[in-house]
Amino acid sequence: MSRFKHSGRQVLLVDLADYEEAVLESMVEQLIGLLEGDDDHDTGDDPFAQWEADMAASDDLDNSDPVIARLFPPAYRGDDKAEQEFRRFTQNAQRRTKIEQAQLVLDALLESNGGREAVVVRAVDADAWLKTITAIRLALSVRLGIRTAEDIDELERLDPDEPRGVLYGMYEWLAGFLDGLVGALH
Repeated sequence: MSRFKHSGRQVLLVDLADYEEAVLESMVEQLIGLLEGDDDHDTGDDPFAQWEADMAASDDLDNSDPVIARLFPPAYRGDDKAEQEFRRFTQNAQRRTKIEQAQLVLDALLESNGGREAVVVRAVDADAWLKTITAIRLALSVRLGIRTAEDIDELERLDPDEPRGVLYGMYEWLAGFLDGLVGALH
């Protein structure tokens, strides 16, 4: 039995166990928290205010965090001035988009009533789901130190009850979830 069921052409229903919904909800909340950083630039829905804040804002993300560095990779390696300009003009908008997408996923999870009801994924929101789950997997891969196939082999030998084993289990579960989601959407 598939956890992904179509309800019309524009809606996908996802059945999650209560513990799966809780873990996924927690991971999305953590991603949002990481992306928000020290951001206190509330611009509301005013696009001019957002643009103004983007141009004036200092880089308040912790770029020393390897997850942030991976979520926002450099565009100009070896050219610090070009990289700073690029980040000044793009990073806050990229960050805001990632937060909005993650919030959309979080809202859908919260509407599932703790996993008692199916999670509703509207076709128009599919991109946000795919990008948010991928960002969470990327964050987990960085925290787990996954760089090579040998790293995966090492993680597969871990006791699933030890902390890194639990994280690796989440990483693998998200891979299966993402695969099922992509399959159901296409």
